[in-house]
Order: sequence, then C-alpha cells, then structure tokens
Amino acid sequence: MKTLIKNGTVVDGLNNPAEFLDVLIENDSIIAVGKDIQIPVEEIIDASGLYVTPGFIDTHTHTDLANFIPEGMKPKIMQGITTEIAGQCGLGVAPVPREKQSTFRSRLIIGNPDIQWRWETFAEYMTALEHHGLESNIMPFIPHGVLRWVVKGDSSESLTADDKVQMAELARASFKAGAKGLSLGLIYHPALFSKEEELQVMMEVAAEFDRPVAVHLRSESDTIIEAIDEIAALARKTGCRIHLSHLKLMGERNAWKLDDLLKKVDEYGYSFDHYPYNYGSTTLFSVLPPFLFDERSYEEALEDITLPDVRETIKDWFSEKILPDPSLSWDNVPALTGWHNVTITSLQTKENEKYLGKTIEACAQKTGQDPVDFMLDLLIQERGQVMMINHYMDISLMETILQRPDGMIGSDALMTGIPHPRVYGAYPRILNQYVFGSQMLSLELAIHKMTGLAAKTFEIHDRGVIQEGKKADIVIFSDQITDHGTESHPDQFASGIHHLFINGQSKIKEGIYQPTRAGVVLKA
Repeated sequence: MKTLIKNGTVVDGLNNPAEFLDVLIENDSIIAVGKDIQIPVEEIIDASGLYVTPGFIDTHTHTDLANFIPEGMKPKIMQGITTEIAGQCGLGVAPVPREKQSTFRSRLIIGNPDIQWRWETFAEYMTALEHHGLESNIMPFIPHGVLRWVVKGDSSESLTADDKVQMAELARASFKAGAKGLSLGLIYHPALFSKEEELQVMMEVAAEFDRPVAVHLRSESDTIIEAIDEIAALARKTGCRIHLSHLKLMGERNAWKLDDLLKKVDEYGYSFDHYPYNYGSTTLFSVLPPFLFDERSYEEALEDITLPDVRETIKDWFSEKILPDPSLSWDNVPALTGWHNVTITSLQTKENEKYLGKTIEACAQKTGQDPVDFMLDLLIQERGQVMMINHYMDISLMETILQRPDGMIGSDALMTGIPHPRVYGAYPRILNQYVFGSQMLSLELAIHKMTGLAAKTFEIHDRGVIQEGKKADIVIFSDQITDHGTESHPDQFASGIHHLFINGQSKIKEGIYQPTRAGVVLKA
C-alpha cells in the first residue's frame, strides 16, 4: 500500500531547516521525499498547516510489560512516541528463572500486571513480545540489577569469582539474543551494593559486544561529581560507551554544581537524556538509608524497620546526624527536598488508598505521626511497594539542561498507580511550552533531540529521520500540540497529533487511536 503525505512542513530529525515537502510511504518504508510528488496512491493525507516529523524515540522507559496490556502503550503513542528504549535503570523483566519469578514479581518497581510470563531468558522475553504483537517499537536493554538479583539475591556481599562468571554469561547470552545495551541503576536494591570489580566485569562484556551502558548514577545530589567520575574511571578501564540517564541535580543546596556537572559531561563526551520536569517518580523504598540492607534481605529490612532502635537510627540518617560511607553514595531525599515534596502515587492495598496523591508530610499530620514513622509504617503495610513523586530541583536548572543540543529526551515513565504526567505528555510538553510557547528551543532542534540524535546515539539505523529508505515511523501534528496531564490529574491524553504511523501502518488517524499492532523488537 502507498500513502502520500502532501503539503506538510517536514522537520527531518537531523536539525536541518524545516521545508515544505511531500513524503511517500510504501508498506513499512519511506520511498520518496520531495516537492510535489505526483504518483498514483491508495491514500493521500493533506498535511497543510501541519508538521511532519520522525516518530519520537523515548530513550529512557520502563514499558517492558506495557505491550502485554490492552492499549498499554496508548499514553505513550498518543504523545507521538513510536520507539521505546526499555529495561532502563537496571530494572527489567528478564532474564529471570521460572522458580524465582514469583518473588521477583512481588517487588517489581515497573509494575506487575496480571499476565502470564512466557519467558525465562532474555531471548525468550523478546520472542514473547514478538508473538504477542507490539503497539510500538521496543528496544530492551539488559538490566544489571536483575542479573545481580538472579545471581546473588538480596545479599549486600561482593560477588565471588563464580558469581561474576555467572553474571557475565547471563549478559553475554542476552547480548547474543540481540540486546542493544546494558543499564545500571546504582541507587536501587540490590544494585546499590555493586562494587567496582562487579561493574567492571559488566562493562567489559558490554565493550566486548560494542554496546552502550546507560547509567543511573550512584548519586544525583551531594556526590554527583564523584558518581560520574566513578563511571568515567570504569569506562576508561573497559573501553565501554557511556550514556547518562535522566541527567539532573537534586536539592537546592546542590544547584551550584550544575556548571561543574555539565563540564564533566563535556569532558567525558557522554551522551545523556533528560525529561522536561523538575520532579521525578520512583519507589519510596529507595529513599531508605543503605545501612538497612547490609547483610539483610528485602524482607528482613522490612521487618527491621518495625524496631524502635532501627527507626531512631533511620531518623539520624535522614537528619544527617549520621552520614553515609563515602564508598556508598546515597541521595538523602528528606534532607534534600523535605517530606512536603514527596507525594504518594501508587499503593497495593485498598486500606491505604486515602493517602494517594498526598504528601508524606500531610499524611503524617493527619495521622499525628512523625513523617518518618508514617513513611515506615506505610512501607511495612505495603510490603515496600509504594511509588512516589518527588520535587527535587528548580525548574531553571531543568531548562538549562533542556537547552543543551546534545541531550536527548527520555520520559522515564513508570506505568503504575497515579502516574507522573510524563507518562502522558513529556514530548508534547516540550513542543507546547518550549518550542511554540517560550521559543526556548527551535522546532528543528527539539525534533532532533527527540528523534535523529537518539537514533544516531543508540545506532537505530533504519528510523529516526525522514529520508528515503528509512522505516515509516512518522508523526503529523499541529502547533497546537499540548500535554494536559497535571500532577493531581496526570492521566490526560495529549492532543494535537493528527496522524501517526508505525512501520507504515496508521496508529493515529485524524486524531483517533487505531488498533494496529505494527511495532517490532529492535535488536542488535
């Protein structure tokens, strides 16, 4: 089938000036781009007054299971995203042996929908995606935290020589199956206990296959410079390529470090992604001080926080009467931002639903408790499965990062509970507020950051650009493109996208979501 997109303003994804051009699609590919194309076709789309761009590439996602849920990808696709780079922050769903899946799923930060897992290995996971059918394209990374848990469980101990061999073999098998990269999440249990030797082994395997390593740094606050230097030293030893995930700086007291951080990024030549918000979303469990997990399992840590003496020690950590060992960085969220900036967004029990959408501080005032005691009680009742939104830096710092031409966009969207608004609107927010609104970014640069730059960085050679021969992942939108989600009502679909194609098949037609499943698994 041939489809001709006529009279649109093409923004090609390469940061070239926008141009009035026609785009001809046949089957899954772009077969011609030019002025006034005249050829018999089955469908003509008049894009007069609209922009025609490559489909947006989300460079940092947690949508590993979303395709198994009916219309699970709709919030992302309705904002123009056609490709997801999943398995980030060391979090993911494979490889996990069958006998360990029940325990693993009970703690899954990225959501645990009621579906049957038809995989154990990374290869089987990708096959399961393909057999199920995909609403959009997905490119999963190998999650280091999953590998560590499979090999070592909850242990805080350093890996033995045999452990390192086993982890390396799991990574090699996953790379051979087509994984395009490795991800690290060095604040999450149990990966936070990873020592230099363990990370070096993982990076050596990535370098062996010439695949990038996406890093959620060990600290994004007080010791962020030390954290990036740690990764740089390992990169020099191993020769692996580094990509920094959701570049940010937590805490007003650290705002002065932004220039130093960006100088480090330039010095090391690292690629990075970011999102257009000054608040993020993660698990409340990750707020806990790392001493709790020293030689303790996840369940043992939950039991320990019932003890009065342990609670007093936790309060001393939060109040900074106790400081962490420099070798084990930790983002002290309550000290950095305050409990008034931590909002509960996802819970497991109906009994506690009354706390959804409220801050820890407000909930503690309601119950007459100290905020730390309320938070710990909630974690116990929810078996650690609580998600939060955290306001962590001034918006001007985010905008400084956003204006960098070398930064890509990654939504970091977690599809659980009351989601972060970025699940529904990260990309339209940039276009609405910073391109057509404040004009902080040119349209050409914004689209480049969302498409061509991401495709080049992650070696997605067949898409991300409007060019003859590329796959037909295409978005057609107006200058009225808008995100509608707010922190209190985030689940609002974006508007302003008229048409969207994934591998040449219509997924949004005249603004209406279509049932096609034309996505593919992108493999190395």
